[in-house]
Amino acid sequence: MTSDRSSTDSPSTGESSIRGDRSDTTCENVATVGSTADSGCSAESGESESFGCPPSITNADAGLSIAGEATPSPAINGQQPSAEATEVSPPPSRFTKAFSFAQTVGFAFAIVALQMGQGILLARLLGPVGRGEYATTVLYVQMALYIGLFGGLEVICRYAADRTVETIKLRRAAMWLGLTTGAITTGLVVLCNVIALPDEKAYLMSLGCLCAFSIIGQHVMLIMTAVDRGAGDFTKYNLRRFISAAAFPALLLVAAIVTDVTLNLACVLFVIASAISMAACVVGLPKIATGESEPPVNQLLKESRPYGVSMLATDLFERLDLLLVMWLVPLLTQGFYAAMVPVVYPLTVIPNTLGIYLFNTAADRSQRLQTSDVHRILGGSIAIQTVSTIAFMIVIGPLVRLVYGEEFAPAIVFAWWLAPVSAIKGILQGLDSYVKGRGKPLAPIRCRIVAAVVMLSLTAAFVGTYGAIAIAVAAFVGQIICLVWLSAIVYADVREQNLMAS
Repeated sequence: MTSDRSSTDSPSTGESSIRGDRSDTTCENVATVGSTADSGCSAESGESESFGCPPSITNADAGLSIAGEATPSPAINGQQPSAEATEVSPPPSRFTKAFSFAQTVGFAFAIVALQMGQGILLARLLGPVGRGEYATTVLYVQMALYIGLFGGLEVICRYAADRTVETIKLRRAAMWLGLTTGAITTGLVVLCNVIALPDEKAYLMSLGCLCAFSIIGQHVMLIMTAVDRGAGDFTKYNLRRFISAAAFPALLLVAAIVTDVTLNLACVLFVIASAISMAACVVGLPKIATGESEPPVNQLLKESRPYGVSMLATDLFERLDLLLVMWLVPLLTQGFYAAMVPVVYPLTVIPNTLGIYLFNTAADRSQRLQTSDVHRILGGSIAIQTVSTIAFMIVIGPLVRLVYGEEFAPAIVFAWWLAPVSAIKGILQGLDSYVKGRGKPLAPIRCRIVAAVVMLSLTAAFVGTYGAIAIAVAAFVGQIICLVWLSAIVYADVREQNLMAS
């Protein structure tokens, strides 16, 4: 159900003000946790791989409150946490870190498998044209899903890791924040479907408006699971994320067994699946509507602004190709293109999951990467992604024909181009995590703007000749620009830290 884009934040513990830069440098646009006052420093962005975030860090969306769960004493209204609450836990062992990472990678691959299964089911049940119609109905939902969070996921994650707010109260605050951002984003997506569909696809407006209501459930799930991620409870986080990912394909499979699945039914099931995702996070939360929540929603929205701006630039760029495909190519071609998007998801899993830990390292003052660490992390990621992409491109043709059917054979060329796009995107998500963990969410915005302009220019120049292939090639060029630029940002940040420490 959810896209596997885990934003990976993991704050340090024991302080009410979470700064992106864990050194004594100045920062701008910092999200301040535990205080209503604005921070006067300038935010620096940077996520780094940190296996040492106190108690641990969970991956992005899961958050049931379990009865009897130990919660830290609150530090509210000027009260300091008790000595017991502020006592720092011993750092996790190497085995614990390795097991946590392996578990998260395993669940990430399982979720990708579910997404691929969902894509296969939709393609088989709806056919190429129907798959293009479905892609149109959910496009604005996909584009607005993370943008509409407006950084709330990152801020909640930081509060959870800081442990200055009682866990149950924070879960309720996360729920109310998700309902608020979800309702606002739903309205915006409805408006986009009313006024911003191509004329030949305007008949899908009502279904697009229906799918918009799935955002509320998805926002609640994403933000509530950030509590688990920030607190380091990866088991709960992974399980709830898995439930969310499994809901829609499971409903599709059951529907396919008992009846003919139409586009209308698929859209209805999409919305129902989002409600199941939300239920997985609120069931077990005591006094859901009447219990006290902390911090207030307006404070969270204020603190989340730098991350929201960063997510706006990132997600618009990452989904720009899908928007161009909807506007510039017919439904049949859009169906081929959209069917191949989940096929290339596995290429993002390893670097994306690594980014969860990179965020923690970047946000932890006690840890500092060396230039050699960046060489190793970036070089290893590029090597793994290159080998994986080559292997993928060799086997994808026969697999698509086998799994999707011969009618989707024209889509294989899109998979060939989207594979390197997805591979680079996974590395970028990891680098983005480091930058955010360093409190510099705004740093990568310019590179995304430049890359988007290049994409639009290449598409305008070649789409008339090469059709949707031109859009895929333009996306590949845009990702390369971002990779070079963002790598330079990370290297510069690491050098700056080391210079200041020396």
